[in-house]
Amino acid sequence: MGWTCESRQETRCEGRPKRPRWSTRDAQDRGRSARRLFGLVLSLATALSGAPACAANSYDSAAGSAPLRWSFSLDSEVVDNLGGGIAPGSMGDHLARLNSRLDGAALGLPDGSRFHATFARTQSGLPSATRVGDSQSVSNIEAEARSRVYEFWYGQYVGKPWDVRAGLIAADAHFDTVDSASLLLNSSFGVQPTWSGNTVAPIFPTAGVGIMATWRVGAWTNRAGIFQADPADRASALRRGALLMDEVAYQGEGVYKLGVWSYRPHGPEETVLSPPTWGTYFSADYPLGRGDGAPSAFLRAGWSPKVASAVGHDLQAGILVPGPLRWRPRDQFSLGIARADLRGLGVETAYEITYLVALSPHVSLQPDLQYVNKPGGNLPSAVVANLRLHLEFD
Repeated sequence: MGWTCESRQETRCEGRPKRPRWSTRDAQDRGRSARRLFGLVLSLATALSGAPACAANSYDSAAGSAPLRWSFSLDSEVVDNLGGGIAPGSMGDHLARLNSRLDGAALGLPDGSRFHATFARTQSGLPSATRVGDSQSVSNIEAEARSRVYEFWYGQYVGKPWDVRAGLIAADAHFDTVDSASLLLNSSFGVQPTWSGNTVAPIFPTAGVGIMATWRVGAWTNRAGIFQADPADRASALRRGALLMDEVAYQGEGVYKLGVWSYRPHGPEETVLSPPTWGTYFSADYPLGRGDGAPSAFLRAGWSPKVASAVGHDLQAGILVPGPLRWRPRDQFSLGIARADLRGLGVETAYEITYLVALSPHVSLQPDLQYVNKPGGNLPSAVVANLRLHLEFD
């Protein structure tokens, strides 16, 4: 089965400031941050409680469904650098997630309202950082060991076309997504390097405080959001600057997206965050046949023109083949190429081939092989093998 956007890992690029670790002051602020966030979400719920409800049941809380729904997933993998990069060797990565969604109507709020929460635990040997040395990251679940509330937001449908969400949001779960790239494990097929490599964005593994709105009419969708510039310090909200995003999508036979983002940190923290910059992206996701099980192909490109940007441009392309074997209709096969221009360091290119073996409706096994040409732009090319186990229950 494909991966959800929440599990996609940020890109690591040379010259990009690292995410700030929790300081002693930050640790003391966590309780206050949680209370402020909870107050923000409840305030939005109260403000929107008088908004007109959406027409009958185009939203998630359809009539007859349980008011509280949950799911649990566990991804556990072994990543082995067979040669090249920094040094050969293998290590493990693990990601556990518990998702829950509560229908707001069960609390007396308007139809179309809901609360969403995700709790996550990551544990990783950091293969890209310690073995491969690549900037794009060979695993989309690589992250420092940590338990946290990953997402917690309130959503409300307003009228027929509008959906508004506010709270703790992972921007990469909603913007710049390509369904046909979701099986591939390299992080660049999730979050583009020109976005994640040039900003301290609210993406996996650290979501941020923000608000976003989605407007849908016919085949067109427009999505816009504003998120905090420093998601590592949730108590700061927007006081340290903001990441602004806007995306227009058209869905016909395929899905086409055009987006733009602007990262604007400010205050004393600007010196430790990424410098101000902006960028744009385009993606096309197109079926190669008819029916739900048809193969599909994708193409995506990003551009960030400012000299201060660590990644000038990137490109991803590939195919997804559901049920490649007639006697195994639940299996999936995918291959792709991801290329990133690391300004001043060279070009890094990753070639990936992967196959998902569906062992049962809840269990899958995914072998994966990647060839990374010039990791970090200047290291010896690396061959990386990955074997991932995925469990999911709801």
